[in-house]
Amino acid sequence: MSRLLDALDRLKAVEVPLRRFVLPDRFSRVEIETHSRCNRGCHYCPVAVDPRPGHEMPEQLFLSLVDQLAEMGFAGRFSPHFFGEPLLDPRLPRLMAEVRRRLPRAPIVIYTNGDALTPEKMRALLDAGVSLFIVTLEHGEPEALRRTRADLPWWVWRRRVLVRNFTRDVKAPYNRGGTVLFGERELHVKACHAPAGALVIDAWGKLKLCANDYYGREDWGDTTTTRIRDLWALPAYRDTRRALLRGEFEKEICRTCVGRVQATHPLADHRP
Repeated sequence: MSRLLDALDRLKAVEVPLRRFVLPDRFSRVEIETHSRCNRGCHYCPVAVDPRPGHEMPEQLFLSLVDQLAEMGFAGRFSPHFFGEPLLDPRLPRLMAEVRRRLPRAPIVIYTNGDALTPEKMRALLDAGVSLFIVTLEHGEPEALRRTRADLPWWVWRRRVLVRNFTRDVKAPYNRGGTVLFGERELHVKACHAPAGALVIDAWGKLKLCANDYYGREDWGDTTTTRIRDLWALPAYRDTRRALLRGEFEKEICRTCVGRVQATHPLADHRP
């Protein structure tokens, strides 16, 4: 497991130069949050201190966004989350079945805290076409996850579930735009690929700068009124992506996120 996580970290390290010099200006990952609720208050997440209002993305909007991705030929990784816990949405198996039908080449990866990953829900989501579950633990293994691990054939568990302990396995976390500080453990980078590689949409349909902009200080538009293709092509948005790949952090949230400036009002401070 640790070797796989280390390999993923090494891949992230080469993504910046590839996106800057080789890859086209095209996102390879999509994260669409189906609802905003979370049942946890993990120490590494701003939800623990300042949870957002509960909101459910209308199913019609969700399916419209998936259809737009299909029109664009999207075949990258699809994940139904932002800061909400996806498994709390009872519609999730049905919605993921629609993603699989409309985006047949896109791997579906669900990030979860595992509290609601019961054997029944796991099987329903596997049947719907989910490719992988990445479970991040803060402390011990939840009861539902233990039951699921015991219920599934071992080869299904090994192929479809990646369990990581945040403190042990996430060696260099983002400070989430300066909302949660970790001191020397924080990921500080010279250039950032996040906005260039991932399209992130919250439960309200707002296009985020990246997955670390918890408060939406730098939202790029509203997908309830504007199509994904048109938002991605906005000159200012394109210029911001390119500047970040060059290591030019023009926005305050970006400078804070990569450690160029100190966060002034963090929600949580775990520095020693």
